[in-house]
Amino acid sequence: LMARGEAVRGLCELVEEAQAELVGIGIAVEKGFQGGGDRLREMGLNYHALAVIEVAEPDHITFRDEEESL
Repeated sequence: LMARGEAVRGLCELVEEAQAELVGIGIAVEKGFQGGGDRLREMGLNYHALAVIEVAEPDHITFRDEEESL
C-alpha cells in the first residue's frame, strides 16, 4: 500500500547507490489522493499500480478508472 511514495523514492535512491538499473516499479494498491504515484509518474519512472484508491471514506472507497492512472 503506497501513500506519499517516500519509501519507494528511498528504494530508488538505494538502487542508484548500488549502481543498478531501475527498470520499473510495481505497487499493489496506491492511495491516489495522497499524490505519491503522481509524483513518481512525473519523475518519468516506469511506475504502475494495480489499483488506485481515489477517495477513502469510512463507509466507501472509490477506485480510479484504469485509464486515469496512466
